[in-house]
Amino acid sequence: MNSLDAKLKGFLYVIITCLTYGIMPALTQLSYKAGLSVNTMLFGRLTFGAAFIWLTILIRKLHFKVDKKHLGFMLFTGCASVVQMITMSESYRFLPGAVVSLLMFLYVSVVVVIEILIGREKFDKRRTFCLLCTFVGLVLVIWTPGAGVQLNGIGIVLALTAAFFYGLYAVGLGEKRTRALDSEVVIGYMLIPPIFFSFLRCIVSGDPILPQTSLQGMYVFLLAFFCLFVAAVSFCKGVKHIGASRAAIINTFEPVVAYFAGILLMDDKISSSAILGGILILGAIIFLNLEKSRENPV
Repeated sequence: MNSLDAKLKGFLYVIITCLTYGIMPALTQLSYKAGLSVNTMLFGRLTFGAAFIWLTILIRKLHFKVDKKHLGFMLFTGCASVVQMITMSESYRFLPGAVVSLLMFLYVSVVVVIEILIGREKFDKRRTFCLLCTFVGLVLVIWTPGAGVQLNGIGIVLALTAAFFYGLYAVGLGEKRTRALDSEVVIGYMLIPPIFFSFLRCIVSGDPILPQTSLQGMYVFLLAFFCLFVAAVSFCKGVKHIGASRAAIINTFEPVVAYFAGILLMDDKISSSAILGGILILGAIIFLNLEKSRENPV
């Protein structure tokens, strides 16, 4: 396969990721309307999604054995995703899906700040400017959501908490031994803590473990297969072909998909100022990734 074919395939894989992750907010909100609780939805999506991923690992005969210390590290990192998944899923109850997606992309800024603090990245004026742009964009999104749109404070806090913990999760993924593994294997292990905790939440809350109607089951299947399995595997394949930085740049298309999916499926409406705020956030993130791409070319 020549370089052009590899880049084209990588681009298409990441676009598939954008489409499948982009429809997740609307599908999640529709599942709530069908009567699914957050706990039941999460357990079903994660469990069936993990089953698809581990089946892929076994069929492709990927090496998945790791030492106990590294396994412990991945499970600990997966605990950060527990908080991220719960708070993100809860935020969909209070905010339009496109707003949640925009706020979630602030995780890139969280990663930059953390990596500066731990010494992985250097502090400079360009990064400071990008972080300022994301803050201004955040203000525009929150304070000018659009006519008839009420942004609940609890939803905003939940979405920002999700972004923070996803940033911690992303930093964990950058650990040297973890990067050396197949991405599917990493995802498979890191899904174990969220599955365990979502199961416990179902037991404690008394929510059903499994969907109770065929409509609920359909939404769980769609979320598990498309928004977890297909999205995760496609992103892994995209990174293999074009590298993580370029894949992250293309992946900023995801909130655009979430925006139009929200309009088509949920009748969401967002103001032009909020869209400008989203452009500021995504523009700063693209610049940050372009800068990192120049520093670490594929």
